[in-house]
Amino acid sequence: MLRVRWQDRFSNEEVRRRCRLDRLRKMWLRWFGHVKRRDENSILRRVMGLEVEGCRPVVRTKKTWNKVVEEDMKKLNITEDKAADRKQWRQLISHPTPGVEN
Repeated sequence: MLRVRWQDRFSNEEVRRRCRLDRLRKMWLRWFGHVKRRDENSILRRVMGLEVEGCRPVVRTKKTWNKVVEEDMKKLNITEDKAADRKQWRQLISHPTPGVEN
C-alpha cells in the first residue's frame, strides 16, 4: 500500500503512522469530491464555504478542514475541478503517495 520494502528500514510505528494518514487523506478527499459534485444550492455546498467566527485558544492553530484538504490536493498535484468526474477523482486519490511527506 505504501510501497515500503523491508530494506527501507522504517519502524513499524512509522509505517502505521503513514498508513493512518494516507487513509485519512483518502477519506477527506473522497468526501470533498462528493460535496463538490453536489448541486450549487445543496446544503453541503453552502456549509462547506462557511467561516466560523470567534476565537480559538492560543494553544491551537487555526487550521480548518478546507485548509487540510487544500494542502492534501497540493501534495498530490490535483485540482478541485477534477472532482467533477467521480471515476477520475477516485482514481487520483486512491493511489499511494510515495515520497510525500505526511
